[in-house]
Amino acid sequence: MVEHHADALAPLFQAVGEALHQNQLALNQADSYNGNHGDHMVEIFTIAANAAEEMSSSSLPEAMEHAAALLHQLPENGSAQVYAHGLEQIAEQFRSRQLELDDLLTQVRKALSDKEQPETHGESNATKSGEVLKALMASLVNWGRIERGQPISDRPLDMGTLFEFGMAYLQARQHGGERAEVLADAATSVSPLSSVPHRYQSGKLAILALLQAIQRFGRDLPAR
Repeated sequence: MVEHHADALAPLFQAVGEALHQNQLALNQADSYNGNHGDHMVEIFTIAANAAEEMSSSSLPEAMEHAAALLHQLPENGSAQVYAHGLEQIAEQFRSRQLELDDLLTQVRKALSDKEQPETHGESNATKSGEVLKALMASLVNWGRIERGQPISDRPLDMGTLFEFGMAYLQARQHGGERAEVLADAATSVSPLSSVPHRYQSGKLAILALLQAIQRFGRDLPAR
């Protein structure tokens, strides 16, 4: 299997940064407190893209942790601290489950596809798909716990959490839109970004741009 390292992550973050740059003024205007949220979001993903490029031969968790460390160096950028926590949780979950960027790309493309994907590796492929989903959901749960000042959990997924995610997805579907937009809406709704209106707005935009970039780039992404 072709493995995508962080050199494939950099163009994804760059695509998110471009989408945020196009909406920078609107995001600044949505920030009634400081009026600079758009500026901060562009800064975050510029740094994240550069960090991924610096770690081009590294694993996904290593690249995520490097980006998080750089974001922590921006104390005046409150959103940078929030995103740093999110990247750290993704890194932790993907490392513990021995998942890499290629696993994430494969499952996201499958989730966004309108066509039924053939199971080329049978049960092992289905298991990997489940592990990617669990890793993402567990990351969201512990990310939220951090932002609420709570300790992270070794077993963050329970029936209540799964019900919450399911309801968020059903509500997002009711809003309509393409599959990528529905997934972006649902993911943002259950993330700590939903607690601040302008962060919800920018977060949904960022996740949607990421999903669309994965779908658009396909297997043209750099590979090692």
